[in-house]
Amino acid sequence: MADQILTTPAHQRRGLGSVVMRTLQQQARASGATRAVLGATPQGRALYESLGWRTHTAFLSLYRTTGPTESC
Repeated sequence: MADQILTTPAHQRRGLGSVVMRTLQQQARASGATRAVLGATPQGRALYESLGWRTHTAFLSLYRTTGPTESC
């Protein structure tokens, strides 16, 4: 499983992301995968759509870094 893969700004728009994603997709297929789930940033959406991925549903991620929890 791959997680949190990114391309630094200095190397973006050169095809590296496409190469990495195609390689990961090929390895997954070779391992027998028939379905996959991808969580992406809005910035990555165009790349993934160009590789055949389609939006199924919106995904929301939340986190809390500091502070006390409040009870109701």
